[in-house]
Amino acid sequence: MRIIHLMEPKSKYCNAHESHRNGFIRPFLLDNFLRQPTMARRSTHSPEELRHSILVAAKGIIEREGLVGLSAREIARSIGYSPGTLYNIFENLDDILLTLQTQLLSDLVEVMNGVVTKAAATADPLITIDALARAYLEYALDNKRMWNLLFTHYLPDGMAAPQALHDNINAVGSIVANLLSPILPGAAQQDLDVAARALWAGVHGITAIAVTDKGPTMTSATAHVFVKQLTTAYTRGLLATRANQ
Repeated sequence: MRIIHLMEPKSKYCNAHESHRNGFIRPFLLDNFLRQPTMARRSTHSPEELRHSILVAAKGIIEREGLVGLSAREIARSIGYSPGTLYNIFENLDDILLTLQTQLLSDLVEVMNGVVTKAAATADPLITIDALARAYLEYALDNKRMWNLLFTHYLPDGMAAPQALHDNINAVGSIVANLLSPILPGAAQQDLDVAARALWAGVHGITAIAVTDKGPTMTSATAHVFVKQLTTAYTRGLLATRANQ
C-alpha cells in the first residue's frame, strides 16, 4: 500500500490531544485520502465572509467532536478552501479559538443583560441574582463543548488574549456588582467588585463541574439546586453583615 505525506500548515496551536507541532508531517493512507468528501467548489468571498465561514466551521467541528477534532485541514475542508487560506485571515488556530471564546462570552453578557432587564420590574436584587445565576448555568449547559473551550484551550508562550475577551469577563463582574449595590448601600466600588467576583466564582465553579457531568452529586440535573443554595446563602450573609454594622 502506498503512503503519501501531506504537510500540516504551520501553527502555534497545540493541545493535550494532538501530538503535532509547527511543521509536523502527518501521514495519510492514499486510499483514505481519496475517499475524503470532495470540497465545495470555490467562489469569491470577501475577507469578512471568509472570517465568518471559518468561525462557523470551527464552532461546528468543536460542537460535534470537541477540541480534539479541530484542525486547519478540517476547517478548510468544511469551507471548501485550502488550509493556507485560514492563515490569510487568522494568525493561527489559537487566534480562531480566542475569537470563538470572545464571541461566546459576548453572547453570555447579552443573555445576562437580558435577565437584568426582564427582572427590573421586580425591583428585588435577590430575585434577579438568582435568575442571573440560573441563566448563567443554563447557558453553559446548553453550550457544553464551547463552554469547555474556555478551560481546555491554553495559549502558547508569548500570545496574549484579546482585550475584547477581558472586557467581556469584566462585564460579567460589573453586572453582578451592580445588583449587589442595593444590598450593600454605601459600599466602595472595590468592595462591590470583590463581593461580586467571590459570588460568581462560586457560581462558576458549580457550573464548571456540572458541565462535565462527572461529579457524583453535582450534575447538570442537580446543579440548579446548588446554585440556588449558594446565591441564597451568600446574599443572606451580606444582608446580615450590613445589619450588624
